[in-house]
Amino acid sequence: MELVLNDADFDSKVLESDGRVLVEFFATWCPHCQRMQPILDDVAAKVSGVCHVYQVDVDKSPDLAAEYAPNGFPTYVLFQDGSLQETLTGEQTEETLLRLAS
Repeated sequence: MELVLNDADFDSKVLESDGRVLVEFFATWCPHCQRMQPILDDVAAKVSGVCHVYQVDVDKSPDLAAEYAPNGFPTYVLFQDGSLQETLTGEQTEETLLRLAS
């Protein structure tokens, strides 16, 4: 996993980025998010060099959560060259996340 983003670095790392960026909006208290952590770590390792993978803690960045993950957690948001491309909410398979990030 690369980095947990916050309000201060989200724009520079995601919205101003060239290429693909996958962001997981998660909560530390969310059991679904906890179950997804090892899967997301595997995906991040497999797509390294192709797609940046970041996380946003929704409790520490509620404004970002309200904007990009209004329907619950975990939410996965794919950006391409700073533009939102796709959003998935809830637990996902590794294959789905790999497809999203590749």
